[in-house]
Amino acid sequence: MVDYIPLSRRRRNATLVALATLVVGLVVGVVVGRSAAVTASEAANQVRARGDTLGTRIEALTIEYDQAIAGTGDTVQRGVLDALDIVEADMNKLIADSPWLGVAQKQSLHDAITDVRNAATNRVDTGTFSDTSAKTAALIRETFGALE
Repeated sequence: MVDYIPLSRRRRNATLVALATLVVGLVVGVVVGRSAAVTASEAANQVRARGDTLGTRIEALTIEYDQAIAGTGDTVQRGVLDALDIVEADMNKLIADSPWLGVAQKQSLHDAITDVRNAATNRVDTGTFSDTSAKTAALIRETFGALE
């Protein structure tokens, strides 16, 4: 036989179930949110790693430049300047992901890339190009904290 459950008890039970569901939902949301969120430390490490990679890519241009000047590889345009365009685009993305950089830091990064571009365009000797590339790579690493 079915017992009669008063309306007040049904409301109380419905309220308790709703509150329990809300609490469980909040706990699950907090746990998932914390595990999926990128911490400031992780973001900084990503920026450092990307800065180090950019520095390495700038340094690798010396190999392409040496080959282009010696006539054993691509031309300066295809081997160095086209690659430098890609590096600069990646650097601009990294700058956009680094809002803490000031205007002067951004400008010095762009000036350094321009120095490498001018050195390649002017076909300077390989030692000068290597020095310019090394200074630019060091500046990129220093600016994005990859030297620490």
